[in-house]
Amino acid sequence: MVHAILSRHFSGANIEVASDMLCAARALCGHEAAIACILGTGANSCLFDGTEIVNNISPLGYILGDEGSGAFLGKVLLANIYKHLLSEELAEDFRAVYSLTVDEVLQRVYREPLPNRYLASFTPFLKKHESHPEIQQLLFSAFDSFFKRNILAYHHPELPVHFVGSIAYFFQNSLQEAACHNNVNIGRIIREPLERWRNI
Repeated sequence: MVHAILSRHFSGANIEVASDMLCAARALCGHEAAIACILGTGANSCLFDGTEIVNNISPLGYILGDEGSGAFLGKVLLANIYKHLLSEELAEDFRAVYSLTVDEVLQRVYREPLPNRYLASFTPFLKKHESHPEIQQLLFSAFDSFFKRNILAYHHPELPVHFVGSIAYFFQNSLQEAACHNNVNIGRIIREPLERWRNI
């Protein structure tokens, strides 16, 4: 359907319809073999041979997986806030910024559409407090889990690991720290695929 619609508007063009993961891999890797990752609202990764995706560890979505994603970070932050696992300093600022009750959070997460986007909407709070030791630990733990449960499973430590997405871009210091801890060599980190397509 998508191909047919595009063909009507771009007659004579060479049109290919594929997944966002393949788009990200080609933008990040060009024609080189590497591991390509999306780290934004959700998370995904693949082993790319320079032309096609040859392996993909399923991210399993925001309930079972998506480690390191915006949804994952938001989920951990909210759980820590409402289970009183963060310092009163952070909790007080969170209440001042968002003024949310537990019931309101549960309504949005369990009874309304797009809960993953809702969870990811709390990442600006993490960015604001990025230098706080508790937030540093939260970020490191999330990204460490991403590498352990996704990237190491490809068993290609010789390949660079490239990232696209807002979470990777804005939290790249914590991402680099977790990568170093797992002996992973991070290559490119870009916010959007089109940034690199323009330069290929």
